[in-house]
Amino acid sequence: MNRYWENGSGYYDPTAKEAIDNECKRNKQIHDTIREIKNILKDRDLKLAERIIIEDVESGKVYK
Repeated sequence: MNRYWENGSGYYDPTAKEAIDNECKRNKQIHDTIREIKNILKDRDLKLAERIIIEDVESGKVYK
């Protein structure tokens, strides 16, 4: 999916591009949040024992 901004006919699709970009941005925010949590634990000589599960309050989407 190299050219995700194109629709099936090969034309630029700004709506799809915006939706995909927003999702990628949100996934990066979740990834960064989990990394921060792990770094805090590491600084306190602790480690994560189980999987972190985060739910987006606005969308209801669950990230594992």
